Amino acid sequence: MSNPTLGTVTCPTCGTEGAEVRQSKRRGGHLYWQCPDCGLSQPTGATIQKRLWSETQWATGVQPIRPANVPAEAERPTPTEFDPSEPEPETEAPTEPKPSAQPSPARGVGVLLLGALGVGAFLATR
Repeated sequence: MSNPTLGTVTCPTCGTEGAEVRQSKRRGGHLYWQCPDCGLSQPTGATIQKRLWSETQWATGVQPIRPANVPAEAERPTPTEFDPSEPEPETEAPTEPKPSAQPSPARGVGVLLLGALGVGAFLATR
């Protein structure tokens, strides 16, 4: 069973908004996140723990425990109250990526391998 969601953060890995932040109950009480795009990430390093501690938008009423490797002076933002009467900010619709004018390196490698197989087959029949 997973730990309860304490808040949300922009995913440090892929930049997706709304990754759920949870806290381990094991030694150290480290924070971790569950991203809808790239999955579960549980790093325990001091730098990422401090970043999660300071960048998480904590849910109202949540009292997370400071991870063991986050210094006491690291700032934690206070939760904002949700006001359903406020309109949500408009976001731009995502655009599809434009195709590159140059072929990918993987295509060149594939062509090279296909050529090598052809040469190998030719030499094998001689």
